[in-house]
Amino acid sequence: MDLTILSPTADCGGSCLYLNLDGTGFLLDAGCDLSRTGEASLPDLRPLGNAPLDWILLSHAHLDHCGSLPVIAQRWPDARVLCSRATWELARLQLVRRAALMARAWAEGQSGDYPLYDENEIGELESRVQFIVNGEPEALAGSWNPYPTQVTAFDAGHILGSQSFLLEGRAGSAFHTGDSCLRPQSVIQGAVLPASADVVITGTTLAWSDFHNTLKRRDEISRLAQAINDVTAMGGSILLPVFNLGLAQELLFVLHMLKKKGRIQPIPIHVGPDAWKVAAIYDRFAAEDRRLLEDFSFSDTLVDVFSDDLLEHSPDRGSEIYLVATGMLSLGSLARRLFRRLAPHPVHGVFFTSHCASGTLGKAVIKSRQGDLLDVDGTPVMRQCRVEEFHFTSHSTRDELLDMLGRLSPAKAVLLPGRKDSRERLAREMAISLPSITCLLPEPGEEIPLVD
Repeated sequence: MDLTILSPTADCGGSCLYLNLDGTGFLLDAGCDLSRTGEASLPDLRPLGNAPLDWILLSHAHLDHCGSLPVIAQRWPDARVLCSRATWELARLQLVRRAALMARAWAEGQSGDYPLYDENEIGELESRVQFIVNGEPEALAGSWNPYPTQVTAFDAGHILGSQSFLLEGRAGSAFHTGDSCLRPQSVIQGAVLPASADVVITGTTLAWSDFHNTLKRRDEISRLAQAINDVTAMGGSILLPVFNLGLAQELLFVLHMLKKKGRIQPIPIHVGPDAWKVAAIYDRFAAEDRRLLEDFSFSDTLVDVFSDDLLEHSPDRGSEIYLVATGMLSLGSLARRLFRRLAPHPVHGVFFTSHCASGTLGKAVIKSRQGDLLDVDGTPVMRQCRVEEFHFTSHSTRDELLDMLGRLSPAKAVLLPGRKDSRERLAREMAISLPSITCLLPEPGEEIPLVD
């Protein structure tokens, strides 16, 4: 049992791992690095050489975990794809959207990179997708292995359809967490774990943070409600930049409940069209997503789907909330255009609810002071609006990761590339509280044996 790290960089972009278990080849996720374009965004597949690839296991539908799937599937035309039904519905939506963006950037000369795939190639994947239900083991055959590998999926608690995978073979068992969240969020419940595993393969996204380790979601919701009320009391509007999949639906639920309970004023809420498409998929799979409030439906929320004709009159229509993409105010996004309209006015608020990478407009806004000039598409914009950061994460904290590892009691734990301080902090904590677990910290391109 060997593991190869195929992620293109040592940061969090483009999750992709290769696991050889008894001669059967498994690709664990097929992500792309969204901070890069073209071929540079893809996993580095060179270390695989002629190794067998029988199955591609998708943990969930965020592009940093599925964005390279059409390219990889073309290279290995016999490989099957395994995921939940919800993940495939969401991944298809995400991939089609990305294909359209790549094609537009190429056609308009914004990018020198030819599109990596198109909608037809995404459609051709359909026949190769096999669905797996949580808790129901599947025996998966490999081209070089006469013995099937037993694969069991578990709800990862990250977004709709997200799964962790336990792979069991003659050489032992490996548990790939994917992106997991052990505690409940607002819409979906926390992750489910197997009884044990010989090896655990996990990310460490929040392990660096003492702040997130003690953060309570209810406190952030209360803080958000107060900030919204402060802005609306002055007649202002609120921009909530979000990513369309996962966080948008969580916040839509939060805002709905705050309005229902009278904790914020009954002002209009406008949601982006792509986030609303995702919400419709959430409702279609409501019976499968272990929803915390079983009778809740996004179709019952009193929201409007934002359109370009509304942009012309926003924010001159009175207090409103705009829940639109993207979370980092990316080039060409609806959130970026709304920011330009709201930023010069002190009555309005721009409230960030997720991580903004360095070099993005979102990060520049967060770091700015009132009165600072910001470059927005070549135009100086004075930031007078209120800016706040809120933290609604869908990743496990350091203590939750330690608890998971203690419960699974593996012989080895692989801490995947990401923030250097995150995995080093978790490794130090494991050396103190879980000294019996051998901790491995591989780098991109490295192949490591998982059994002695």
